[in-house]
Amino acid sequence: MKKVMFLIVGLLFSVSASAATLSLSGAGSAGATQTVSGTYNNGPLVLAEGEAGKGLTAGTKSTWNSDFDLTSDADTNAKVEFKFNPSSAVGTAQLSIFNNTDALSLGVWNVTGDFFTTVALLAGKVYSVDFASVTSSALKYNLSASVSAVPIPAALLLFAPALLGFFGLRRKAAVAA
Repeated sequence: MKKVMFLIVGLLFSVSASAATLSLSGAGSAGATQTVSGTYNNGPLVLAEGEAGKGLTAGTKSTWNSDFDLTSDADTNAKVEFKFNPSSAVGTAQLSIFNNTDALSLGVWNVTGDFFTTVALLAGKVYSVDFASVTSSALKYNLSASVSAVPIPAALLLFAPALLGFFGLRRKAAVAA
C-alpha cells in the first residue's frame, strides 16, 4: 500500500501541463483592413480585428477577403472563433482553415454569422485562416484563437482517492476470503 501511495505522490509532482503559445499574423486582405494584436502566453489567446465595407452607403454590400497565418509551438487543439459586428450584415462568407506546409484542409464552412470551431494544430506548422468571398455591408470582424491548459495535477488529486478506495475494497475482499 505504501508503494502505491508513493507512486501516486510521485506522479502528482512529475506530471505537468503547459498550454501552447499561438502566433497569428496577417497574410493580406482585399477590400478590408486588418490588424493583429499579437501573441499572449498567459491566455493563451491571439486576436485579429478588421473592418470591411467602410464608407458604403446604407444597404450596399461589397465582397472582400482577409487571410491570416496561425502557428503553434506545441501540438494542441485550438478554438478558432469568428465574430462579425453586426452579425446580421454578413450576406455570405466562406471560412477555411488549412495547413500550408502539407496542403491539408482542416475545414471549409459557409456561414452567415458568428462561427467557431476546434481544430488540431501541429507544432511548427503554418495554418491559413481565410475569410474568402465575404459579401457584407459595413461591419467589423474579429478572429480569435485560443487554447486552454488541462490541469493534470488537479485531476490526479481527484483521481487518487478513488483509486486508493478501489485498492482498499480489493484488499478488504481478499482478507474476507
